[in-house]
Amino acid sequence: MSADKASFTAAGSVKLDSVRALQHALCRSAKADPGRRFHALRDKVYRRDVLWRAWVTVRRNDGAPGIDKITLADAEEYGVSRLLGELAEDLRNGRWRSLSARRVFIPKPGTVEQRPLSIPSVRDRIVQAALKTVLEPIFEADFLPCSFGFRPRCSAHDALQVLIDESWRGRRWVVETDIADCFGAIPHEELMRAVEERVCD
Repeated sequence: MSADKASFTAAGSVKLDSVRALQHALCRSAKADPGRRFHALRDKVYRRDVLWRAWVTVRRNDGAPGIDKITLADAEEYGVSRLLGELAEDLRNGRWRSLSARRVFIPKPGTVEQRPLSIPSVRDRIVQAALKTVLEPIFEADFLPCSFGFRPRCSAHDALQVLIDESWRGRRWVVETDIADCFGAIPHEELMRAVEERVCD
């Protein structure tokens, strides 16, 4: 076991607990005041414990290298502590810039169509995971309990259970819709305005 992995193993649970405490505090504040605009979140993104949590998430998801061809194994060989330290410094000083994502096309099951997939670099995936760690609890507080898609601790099985429960209550109709290219069709400017209603920085 490398020294980097050993230090992560020893400190990992403490770091994850402090990140959970941060997330709970953000979520509680967001629920307590639905109109609150959060500020000074930028420094939370490059906190060492948040970056470690982001690394754990990225490592667990595995994934292919981005446009820079750096693999997760390359990142580990370089030194995770060193990589996260450099990332934190770049984020703190406003020097971090994302690379272009590598674009590949994967087959859509059951059709001849192909779906585009963008693969960010390992560094960019870590920053994205850190941003998600900080921002998700704030926006999670705004979601309705009937929303299950792409939410933590919510799955298709949870949505199915709601359907089962409602059928036992006498409901007999289910309406299913699908919006073609939903994420591609969302106007980016309006989405960012919605984000800015909750987050200043």
